[in-house]
Amino acid sequence: TIALTRVDNPVAYGIVMTDDSGRIQKFLEKPGWGEVFSDLVNTGTYVIEPEVFSYIPNGKEYDFSKDLFPRLLKDGKRLFGYRMKEYWIDIGNPQKYIQANYDILRGRVNVEIPHRQVREGVWVGEGTELPDACDVRPPVVIGRFCRVDEGAVIDRFSIIGGGCYVAAKAFVSRSIVWGNTSIHRGAELRGCVVGARCEVGERAQILEGAVIGDDCIFGPGAKVMPEVYVWPDKVVEKNAVVNMNLKWGVMWKKSLFTEYGIQGLVNIEVTPEFATKLGSAFATYLGEGCTVVVGRDSHIASRMVKRAIIAGLQSAGVNVYNMKVQPVPIVEAAIQSFRTDGGVFISISQDNAKKVCIRLFDSDGFDLSRSDQKKVEDLFFREDLRRVDAWKVGDIIYPHEAVEAYFERIIRHIEVEKVRKRRLKIVLDCGDGCTSLTAPFLMRELGCEVVTLNANIGAAVPKREHHQLSEAVENLARTVKALDADLGVAFDDDGDQVLFVDEEGEKLSGDTATALLALSQLERGKRGKLVVPVTTSHMMEELAKNYGGDVVRVKLGFRPLVETLREVNGVFGGDESGGYVIPDVYWFRDGLVGAVKLLEFMALQEEPLSELRKRVPEFYMVKKSVECPLEHRGAVMRSLMEETQGSVFDTIDGIKIYFDYGWVLVRPALQDDALEVFSEAKTKEKAEELLESHVKEIEKIIYEIRKSV
Repeated sequence: TIALTRVDNPVAYGIVMTDDSGRIQKFLEKPGWGEVFSDLVNTGTYVIEPEVFSYIPNGKEYDFSKDLFPRLLKDGKRLFGYRMKEYWIDIGNPQKYIQANYDILRGRVNVEIPHRQVREGVWVGEGTELPDACDVRPPVVIGRFCRVDEGAVIDRFSIIGGGCYVAAKAFVSRSIVWGNTSIHRGAELRGCVVGARCEVGERAQILEGAVIGDDCIFGPGAKVMPEVYVWPDKVVEKNAVVNMNLKWGVMWKKSLFTEYGIQGLVNIEVTPEFATKLGSAFATYLGEGCTVVVGRDSHIASRMVKRAIIAGLQSAGVNVYNMKVQPVPIVEAAIQSFRTDGGVFISISQDNAKKVCIRLFDSDGFDLSRSDQKKVEDLFFREDLRRVDAWKVGDIIYPHEAVEAYFERIIRHIEVEKVRKRRLKIVLDCGDGCTSLTAPFLMRELGCEVVTLNANIGAAVPKREHHQLSEAVENLARTVKALDADLGVAFDDDGDQVLFVDEEGEKLSGDTATALLALSQLERGKRGKLVVPVTTSHMMEELAKNYGGDVVRVKLGFRPLVETLREVNGVFGGDESGGYVIPDVYWFRDGLVGAVKLLEFMALQEEPLSELRKRVPEFYMVKKSVECPLEHRGAVMRSLMEETQGSVFDTIDGIKIYFDYGWVLVRPALQDDALEVFSEAKTKEKAEELLESHVKEIEKIIYEIRKSV
């Protein structure tokens, strides 16, 4: 016997036809409207004889409605339908689940609510007391042992599970909240479902049709947009806006951008849907009819993300110059050459091969300013995206002259003949990245004898992991010595960073290479500002003092260095990670330009690199990471500030404290729950002593904070 009920829209169910005695004559699972012969549908409620189970095969998918019942009917077995008059609803989706709860509160269902009714339409569980000053509007159910503060509002058609807390000025309307969830002061729940053991922070909002899984945390001011689903165990940052389903990953942040672009795990945090929306937001910010240069590294995941971004750009009426696979400096140069309105570059992270990095550029080829990033973020989170008519969809253009223009500009700004005359022998490790397409060609144009390593490129070539870098550098050093080469050069995958090995097989530290390239500018009479981050060695100040230059310190990140360099009209910018800016050539970080400028310096000085590096003063820097929960960072930094009173310090990026014999920098790590501690001195012993004393002080502060919580 199958329980049947009449519905208005039978095409979503299995329909059934019975005779006058109730015996079933015909089945049809989920028919089209042209196949509908009845409005009686199968409710999924059955009473069956045990012998029926013999019809069900083992180890095989077998459906009652589609397989079993038609078979029984075919074999002439007696199947009957019971026409229900009772309430029935299919709660297979959140909307129907919510509707069923509303219908119970309306009295349409014969259900006994297992709580006392304190007044008409208000049911309250054991141990729950409602203060006079709270506003409870029937019909409402509030479970056992709940706490409701004065000033809270629980509006009609709300169901609050046992053990929940509703704070003052919180507002809950037409929402279903499972047990042991806390709704803090000023939070709003409107027409949503919230799972068990969730924390809804002050002023947070969860809007109509949203569904929240168990054990989620929403920071103060967080907002979940209508019809968004958040899977269990997620953390949404303070003031973040969740406007798309959050299934994978753990945290949803309030900001898309970090100091180094938009970063996230491929197909978890950065999905094709995310990338398309980002492209649409950027295009909406730029305006219909604008043009954008788009490039990527050689990784197949970058191609997927790039194509999704291009679709978003086109959908908002923006044209695309598709550069395919190119180093990021060529994409930045193309923005200037083609005078486009912006650019996008997609690459796999240097530190994590599962993570993608997306950089958005302005019309100068610089990473977007923070104010422009905020405009793109607002459009993205509000989903205030332009959609154009079919005939206005953006075009895709494949330019060919960008690389040639890039090479010509580099060659114009170096003393080519002097470099060619030296006939330097160099070993290039392209890291199977984008510079495989450019670096060997340009170096040969400069008259160098070139040996290439890892210059394969393509989707099938695996990306070099970060932990493999030291092994690659050792291999480069061995090759340089074995071939009696003058220089070893290794590029990162994007082409905007570079490191060097001298002819003796010794790797140059990032600080030494930065100082040498700054020296190459100063030696040529280019007096002026040298722009470096706060983490770069103070050997830069020593060099500047000797050559009449001046050092300007900036925050870490892509934008601060080039922006400040342009503002002060500097002669050099760089950092210890190997990103160098030579304003004579281009106003952005370029590993290949850095390598060419070092070659030129070696040619002009007619000295090997091992001798040139001796011109750089010696300093010793050490670094350590200290675990520090995100919620304690502010208190730790405040305590450090209080303890530095009377000392010389700056707060450009973190707290940097100066001593007669060195300095210490403490700054929050970019992505981890940690603080980074740097120290530098003239001797290794002093540097380590400074580091350890401040690490111990930080650990002590963290301990005291935890003890007081």
